[in-house]
Amino acid sequence: MKHVTVLALSVSAFLVPFHLWAQDLGRIGATFPIGEIDMLIWIEQRLKRFERSGKLAELQQDFVKRVAESVETPPPLMLTTTTTPRTFFVDPSLTLAADLTDGKGALFAKAGTRINPFDTSTWPERTRPPNRFEYSHVLVFLDARDEKQLAFAQTLNATKPIKWILTGGSPNQAADILNRRFYFDQRGYLSKRLHIKAVPSLVEQSGTHWKVTEFDVSHEGLP
Repeated sequence: MKHVTVLALSVSAFLVPFHLWAQDLGRIGATFPIGEIDMLIWIEQRLKRFERSGKLAELQQDFVKRVAESVETPPPLMLTTTTTPRTFFVDPSLTLAADLTDGKGALFAKAGTRINPFDTSTWPERTRPPNRFEYSHVLVFLDARDEKQLAFAQTLNATKPIKWILTGGSPNQAADILNRRFYFDQRGYLSKRLHIKAVPSLVEQSGTHWKVTEFDVSHEGLP
C-alpha cells in the first residue's frame, strides 16, 4: 500500500491548479527583446555562401543526377511472381466526390453519383455515347529486371494492342530490348486500383469489369 499511496500523492500534485504553485521569482539578469531574422533573407544569405564556396553548383548537379536516375530507373514496386496464377475481376466504378457542371455552370452530375466507365447507362445523360464503350487496348504489367518476364513479353499475343507497363526496371532499357514503348506505374497508382499482386499480369475489359490474368513464368526460357 505504501507504493500506491506515494503514486496517489504524486498524481494529486500534478492535478493541483497551477496558480497555487506559481510564485514571482523576480528578474535574473538582463532581458532582451526576441529577435527574428526574416526567413527569405536567411535563405538568400545561405545561397550566397553556397555560391561563393561552390557548394551550390554541387547541389544543382546532384539534384539533376537524382532526377535523371528516377526517370531512367524509377523506384520498383513490391510485386512478385507467382506459381499459382489467378484470374479475377475488378469493378472500375467510381463515385463523384463533387457536383460536375458545364462551362455555363449548369449541373449535369451530382456528387455521390456512381459511374462505371464501361457501363454507359451510368454516365451523365448528356455525355453518353450512342454505342457501348469498348477500351481499345489491353494492359500488361511486368518487371523488366526479370529475364523470364522479358522472355514472356517477347512471345505474348493479345486480341488488342498492348500497352506495356513496368513495375520495376528501366523503361528505356526495356524498350531497347523488346523494341516497344514502355510506361512505368509510378508509385503503383494503377496496380493498386487493379488489385494486382503478381507480375506479369494482363488486364483487359470484360463486359463492365476489368479482367486480370496472372501468369506463371517460372519455366520461361527453359528447354
